Amino acid sequence: MRRSPLKRKSKTPVAKLKVKLWELCKQLIRKRDDNVCFICGKGDLAGASWHTGHFLPSAACGAYLRYDLRNLHSSCYHCNINLGGNGAMFYVRLEATYGKKWLAKVFLDKRVIVKADEIFYLKLIEEYTTLLEKTQKQLQAHTKQL
Repeated sequence: MRRSPLKRKSKTPVAKLKVKLWELCKQLIRKRDDNVCFICGKGDLAGASWHTGHFLPSAACGAYLRYDLRNLHSSCYHCNINLGGNGAMFYVRLEATYGKKWLAKVFLDKRVIVKADEIFYLKLIEEYTTLLEKTQKQLQAHTKQL
């Protein structure tokens, strides 16, 4: 009996933009946070042990915060996978780093609803591509302003 070749779904234009945007997010976070886990402080992250973790889980925050640099930070494999994001410690670190007002704004932005279409993703890709070209200090300042 001969098997037929697997039929793979072709990626839609929006799906391709999401992949491109996520790659840009990872590059930006790695440039901003160096190679240190934001949550536990472990240094020398590299390869598969270097993750980009969401403070508010991507499944619960919608498109607006899923790719927002405020919601993304470097994390080690242990914190992101084994500890499920280590949310309590993540919260403590965010509050200590950015302050309560900043953190409250992130939680308020969880309510923001956007139309996640090609225009939305293209706009973010353009903004993040420009940010990636800037220095690390400018990137940190941009994250604090958001």
